[in-house]
Amino acid sequence: MLVAVACGDDASVGGTGGAGAASGTGAGSGTGGSGAGSGAGAGVGGGIQFDSGTGGITGDSGCASVTEVGELKPANLLFVIDRSGSMNCNLPSDGQSSASCEVAPVPIDVSKPTKWQLTRDALKAAVDDLQLSGNVSAGMVAFPKSDSDCAVEQTPNVLVGALDATKNAELKGFLDFVTPKGSTPLAGATILSYAYLYQQLQQASLPGNTFVVLLSDGFESCKPAELDKLLQQDVPNAYNLLGIRTFVIGVPGSENARALLSSIATAGGTAPATCTLPSPPSSWQSCSSATPPAACPQGDCHFDMTTSSNFSQDLKAALETISGAVLSCEVDVPAAPPGKKIDFDQVGVNLNSSPVTKDQSVPCDQGANGWQFTSDKSKILLCGTACDQAKQPNAKLEVVLGCLQDVR
Repeated sequence: MLVAVACGDDASVGGTGGAGAASGTGAGSGTGGSGAGSGAGAGVGGGIQFDSGTGGITGDSGCASVTEVGELKPANLLFVIDRSGSMNCNLPSDGQSSASCEVAPVPIDVSKPTKWQLTRDALKAAVDDLQLSGNVSAGMVAFPKSDSDCAVEQTPNVLVGALDATKNAELKGFLDFVTPKGSTPLAGATILSYAYLYQQLQQASLPGNTFVVLLSDGFESCKPAELDKLLQQDVPNAYNLLGIRTFVIGVPGSENARALLSSIATAGGTAPATCTLPSPPSSWQSCSSATPPAACPQGDCHFDMTTSSNFSQDLKAALETISGAVLSCEVDVPAAPPGKKIDFDQVGVNLNSSPVTKDQSVPCDQGANGWQFTSDKSKILLCGTACDQAKQPNAKLEVVLGCLQDVR
């Protein structure tokens, strides 16, 4: 339940309606819909939305209160996973260098896990965590296709759907089915993933916020000429026009792709504010999988696992960070009644009838504990324990608008 309290003598009915899915230009097969980058900023995920038509205004001591029912916005995730042959190698920390893996993509020590086995297990754990949190839909696609070196799927291997026990089993069953092979058609797989999500958004089948989680252990090796288009059109259009954010994880082996993966994360809207994005090379094709990493630009705007001393643990931590971001608490600021405007200095938040402290000292993902406005003051972000409590069943959230001013 969300109650917005406002001073004034007018009694007009109504409430604010929920925000619909962002619209954008289409993306046909092979053309970009949209995307979203790495880094797990707070407030980028699920939020509280309002059901239109349920509110009303009542008088109380010269003030009026507008009541809306609120609920956490759903989160929709599409995992875009690299299954190329190099994922069949051991980790560099287990004695198999990325260079030797490129030459012979087979494990040198079968007693130790491969990159794919560790990735598969971490993804399974992430699926379990997301299911427990509720209000999540998920799907998955692996690249390249199982019968090709460079071809990619037109639609996901597991379509995005409500993450219940059935969908959980479907995702895990697919992960168990995957065998690493082929090259790294990262651009094509990402573009077609955006195209699929665009179609779903057009059909209004993905309510809430939508995300791509891209995981790769290498540089685009099939169509590097497509990378400029991916970075300049597809990913930014996905983010800016469709609201799809893309998180990016670089598995060991992606050392020469750091700048590329960080550029995708930045264009996709999930890069940390503190990261450094290098200038792109004169030609992305100059940084092929065979290029020494030192000869390629670097970047730290994505989840870079290439220097990890414990890949399994760090990958699980990255996926947990992503899960926390997509499920973070975001509240639309209710619209003022007709003829009134909001004094944002008078806004307050109550949770379960107790006031929540306003904390704009740092962003949510840097330790804020309370509530804060987004930069444009169109939304309220709940941080720390306030977010955790708001996700509990039957939680009651109130946004207090204070005494509204007359529009003159």
